[in-house]
Amino acid sequence: MDFPMQQPSARKMSGSSARSGAFDMRKQLTPERLTIVMWDQAYLLRHGPGGSFQDFDRVLDETIERGYNTLRLDPMQQWIDLAEPDKILSWPDPKQPYMPWCWNTAVSGPVGRWQIEFMEKVLKRRHDLSYTLSSWWFCGENGPTPRRTPRTHMEAAEMWVELLTQWKSRFGFDGLVYVDLENETPFFLPGFMDRFSKAGEGQIAAPGCYPPGQAQLLTSELNDAMRYLRAEFPELLFTTSIHGDLRWLDLAVEFDCLDVHFYSDADPRWQVRTKFHSAMSKFFTETAWQKDFSDRCMKTHRAMAPMLRAAQRDKLRQFAQWAEARGMPLTTSESWAAWFYIDSPDLDWGWLLDWSAWSVDDAVEFGMWGWTPHNYCQPHFANWQDIAWHQRLTERFLKG
Repeated sequence: MDFPMQQPSARKMSGSSARSGAFDMRKQLTPERLTIVMWDQAYLLRHGPGGSFQDFDRVLDETIERGYNTLRLDPMQQWIDLAEPDKILSWPDPKQPYMPWCWNTAVSGPVGRWQIEFMEKVLKRRHDLSYTLSSWWFCGENGPTPRRTPRTHMEAAEMWVELLTQWKSRFGFDGLVYVDLENETPFFLPGFMDRFSKAGEGQIAAPGCYPPGQAQLLTSELNDAMRYLRAEFPELLFTTSIHGDLRWLDLAVEFDCLDVHFYSDADPRWQVRTKFHSAMSKFFTETAWQKDFSDRCMKTHRAMAPMLRAAQRDKLRQFAQWAEARGMPLTTSESWAAWFYIDSPDLDWGWLLDWSAWSVDDAVEFGMWGWTPHNYCQPHFANWQDIAWHQRLTERFLKG
């Protein structure tokens, strides 16, 4: 799987604040604020013996202790059929020892049964925990044969309907905050990027906009899928998560909420200084690049932190304004500094944790419904053990 490089984008919207008046839609939502941990496939594919999610009870209790109230989960419906929960599914070793999430060793077991066990434990903690569902749609070589591979967003929506029908029967929808059709559209739905690239060939885009063919493809496919899902499950909220690419702001998309992933690597000044993109091909398999990258990140942070934060704040402001205008409460379920980091003697986390800490004040100021400090709120990261650090940030957001 090739992970996407975020693209710098710029446009101008009028207005200086996110909230225009006394009405605050979050006050009528449950929970009123979301403190989110991004667990995706890891909650199942690191559940085996010795895995960081081996003990579901411990991990869920630790999550609550740190002040988090919302889990982002991938139900992996391309592989798991809840009607056959005891079917053994096997993933080979992906040969990616430095993969921060997903899975980094061979996995085999009744994963559907694990999912049921996990959700039953979540529902027992319903007073403290909610969750979202989000699909990455991994269907490549590193996994079992998919039950079905969606090639359009309507096909993905059809698979969601199948999954949600089973989900409602087995778990109900209590605590399900929203459903994310596809993680980071347009990058992860199998085959879609080929169609998306072709839709923009030979077209000239206005500044800050997608080419007309790409705008039409995104708008039509996503809106059709959303309408189908709403008609089947009017009681649920539906969205698709996106990069913090300002070109979305001119699209007439119909989301119920808005999950935007804001990252420093979208700023070309950060890219050039850290050489982030040149190291991407080595992230999961090599370590030689780490010391130089860490040094570059620290130097960039010391030199550019206020400027990078100001630019990120303006992007957040514009998305917050768009979200309010469209009636879409704004969340981020992965965000802020670098989308890739890992525990290593050569990687200094200081700059990344500084970035996470200031993100709370910006999220509060611009009226976000949901926030996460970084991509690494999982029990296999050393930062997870700094309980007081998490509590300071989650308490600040929840009370903001």
